[in-house]
Amino acid sequence: MKSPSIDNSAEIIYREMKNIISENDYLEYSAKKNETERYTQTTFKTFNGEKISRLVLEQYTVNSKAYGIVLNIYPKPEFGIPIFTFQLGGQIPDKVIFVIDIIPIIKSQSDIGISEIYKKHSSGMNNLGSTQEWINQICTKNAIICQYKPLEPEKILDALTEYLCFWRDTYYLPAEPVISEQDQKPASENILKFKTLLHANDAGLEIYLKKFGKEMIAVIESAAFGSEPALNSKTDAEIDNSILSEQSSSDTGFIWTDEAEQFIQDAPKFVRSKIRENAEKKALELGIKEITRTFIENLRK
Repeated sequence: MKSPSIDNSAEIIYREMKNIISENDYLEYSAKKNETERYTQTTFKTFNGEKISRLVLEQYTVNSKAYGIVLNIYPKPEFGIPIFTFQLGGQIPDKVIFVIDIIPIIKSQSDIGISEIYKKHSSGMNNLGSTQEWINQICTKNAIICQYKPLEPEKILDALTEYLCFWRDTYYLPAEPVISEQDQKPASENILKFKTLLHANDAGLEIYLKKFGKEMIAVIESAAFGSEPALNSKTDAEIDNSILSEQSSSDTGFIWTDEAEQFIQDAPKFVRSKIRENAEKKALELGIKEITRTFIENLRK
């Protein structure tokens, strides 16, 4: 059953972003797959603003069981405004996915203020933290993260309101296009790095690919990771992520057979690094140099 927190989150976003985006001025991309007694659906709304290249707001349902909302605000690099990211989903309030953070794209940005807000809200929440390295790579120390554990919806909505208002009042409203051309390049690179890691580890894309097919995935990727700087190529994202999060056979000293490598590629992107890590850890313990598909499959039994 869909939690009221999903709709309440959308109301907060529209309310606090008033005069920055128009609730009635957006592009919408939607897909739905009906199956026996269940359905999967996603709707992306994309907004533009004076100082943001794109605001992406997604609401989704997976197999009529899990519901969620995702917000990513990408700034225009010349303004140097941080990225704002938010996700709420799962089976609220028992198994909650919750991430909220303000992510600098230039070195000069301070965490003064937001660190106090983080302490205020995280101190009243339990079950925080992430075991997934890619999340730690894109988020800051002031991120509030909960992965499939109980969390009170009221506390989530309070944190969303205060984080979003802080981002708006501290960074967006006073921002001027004063970032030098020299600084704009690393700012663009940091935005693109965020999109790359998010794309390469987004479990939702795996689900949408199976439900809607490649043609719709191309539309979803364009909506979620487009604008300037845009993540245009799925191949580019996978290559960049492999550089950041996966070690090659030559780096580790292990020999991976073609069948074992194919097993990794057939697995969802968000678990590939963990499968590889576990296999090499066990191989090291056993003194094995060659990792085969059978070896990996036996680890999972």
